Amino acid sequence: MERRKLSSGAASHGFRDGNRRLGRAQTQILMAVFMVCCLGLGFVSGAFDGAIAKLRSFGEPDQAAASAAQDEPAETRPATELPLGSEAQAAASAALAARDDAPRGPSAVDRNEQAIEALNAEEFDRAIELLTSAVEDAPSDDTIRENLGVAYLKRARSFGEGDLELALADYESALEHLRREDFRAQAKSLMERAQRIAKEEAEFTVEETLHFRFKFDASRTEIRAGVDQLQALLEGTYQEYGELFGRRPVEAGEDKIAVVLYKSEGFSNVTGLGDWAGGAFDGVIRVPADDLRDAHRVARLQDVLRHEVAHAFVQSIGGKDVPSWLNEGIAQWLENPERRPGGLAVARARLANARDNGGKALFQLAEIEGSLVSWKNTEEITRAYDQALAFIDYLAEQYGAHLLFDMVAECKASGVSGAGVAFQRAILVDLNLVVGDFDQSL
Repeated sequence: MERRKLSSGAASHGFRDGNRRLGRAQTQILMAVFMVCCLGLGFVSGAFDGAIAKLRSFGEPDQAAASAAQDEPAETRPATELPLGSEAQAAASAALAARDDAPRGPSAVDRNEQAIEALNAEEFDRAIELLTSAVEDAPSDDTIRENLGVAYLKRARSFGEGDLELALADYESALEHLRREDFRAQAKSLMERAQRIAKEEAEFTVEETLHFRFKFDASRTEIRAGVDQLQALLEGTYQEYGELFGRRPVEAGEDKIAVVLYKSEGFSNVTGLGDWAGGAFDGVIRVPADDLRDAHRVARLQDVLRHEVAHAFVQSIGGKDVPSWLNEGIAQWLENPERRPGGLAVARARLANARDNGGKALFQLAEIEGSLVSWKNTEEITRAYDQALAFIDYLAEQYGAHLLFDMVAECKASGVSGAGVAFQRAILVDLNLVVGDFDQSL
């Protein structure tokens, strides 16, 4: 910015009426004396101390920015990260902006915003890098520090079965930065679970097939004999489901599906599920396998594995927001086609009996959208699973099985409401109204 200067003619004009006989040189001498006197009084009185201090801080721009970042919350801090006020500050700010060699780059607040975008895109490494540098520049900004903890937490949860050590390190880093008690509790719970998994699987062997990655304790002779049979079963299941879902996860670039075989107590320790659960899928298929020398147990485990592989395909095609009634219904419907008619007859009979004799109406679909894992009432859990199976079969019979997989796929784009969106688009009827028709069919 160009500085305005007073000309000698303009200066003398201010004194012309006071003493016209003073010459140009005399006027300049009097002006100099007058300015020196004023400045001297200002320094003695301390009137210019604040402006001098501010100007000095602008000579060290990094310190000024850091100080401003520490004093103001991230949500309200202006883009300049400088307090507004005096003319001296405005002049100093303009001088700093005019320097060609002044360091430029995104502020801590800008990097925080960029990191949030990276987190939404699941670019965890980039988000952590941005937030780490932002915290260094604004160490007292609690919002940015909290976001760094969340970024570590999200990255820890994204690690696969073979990266438990990396996940544990990220959980510890998350706890260093998180301040919100609910976030800290979540991080502690997940870290403890990862520690249990690491301990339980410390001596496990890993065997890979074309599409699966098996982990189990090879020293257990009671399951070693049946592993090959299970591996062959799952490879056949993979090809079958690939045709039905119209997608093969591994060929689409996803990791091989992880399958872990535990003792019953190990399964309960890792999953926290009760005896009612024959298996679990949390991105990894986890099942209890006590003795594969027993043909009946092997047959039962085959059904469980088919059920859990169906969950893996549902997540691959529909994401993590597929409603539970659709997810669990399809998994049950696919687990054993030969035994399906018998299972359906039992499920429909129990639902009708609960309605007619127990006064318990069918669940609304919204009631069984979320995970059933947290439910405690085993009778309600049974009814929810029965309804999911019987309703999925009803939809397949009335409208075609292909619609089930279209409903799953729509959840990738539309979230939990995707099933209803796809159904109404294809049939032109509200899916919730169809529940009434299903109820009358029981």
